[in-house]
Amino acid sequence: GLMPLPSKIRSAPVAFSLVALSSLVFLLFKELGFYGPILQLLNFVPVELTSRGGRLGEPGNDWWRFITPTLLHFSWMHLVFNCLWIWEFGRRIEKSLGSLNMLGLYLASAVFSNSVQFFISGPSIFGGMSGVVYALMGFIWAGNSLRKDWMEPLPPAVMAFMLIWLLVGLVGALEVLGAGAIANGAHLGGLVIGVLLGGVFGLLSRFNKS
Repeated sequence: GLMPLPSKIRSAPVAFSLVALSSLVFLLFKELGFYGPILQLLNFVPVELTSRGGRLGEPGNDWWRFITPTLLHFSWMHLVFNCLWIWEFGRRIEKSLGSLNMLGLYLASAVFSNSVQFFISGPSIFGGMSGVVYALMGFIWAGNSLRKDWMEPLPPAVMAFMLIWLLVGLVGALEVLGAGAIANGAHLGGLVIGVLLGGVFGLLSRFNKS
């Protein structure tokens, strides 16, 4: 329905905060010249920037690094694309399950998708909300498959587009198109954890209902 924007934001504060935070980090990172400090703070592994380039460390005790790469975006297209889906998918989940569950889902999918990406690529620079986006998509799809109309479903065209985008990334075509290295591990890891959690939540809610 046509709900005024402030009411929409109030009904999905976590999804809105993720969009706002990603946008703020992007502005600092890409537009206002804080590239080095932001990368050093938020990348999955510590980065030491020298005049000859960057030196990558190993994962240490910085627990936040399991989550914060989701806030790093490397182009406007990357940012807008992810924010659009975080809002579209996130508000559906938040409306049905509340903000606390949405926050938990974000944290779980961030940790899992970033860890899978690190496992595949080793110490590297990667970022973006894409892993979380695929987790939210998988969550809605699996949850709705187990409990009909549990939350506002995703249009089939959106599902098809996202799965094609995933496959295109996996075969490496996006790098040819100049979109840079795509964090395929994060995409796949996100989709897997989203489907699993959606299945668990969907089953639990069916038992609770019966």
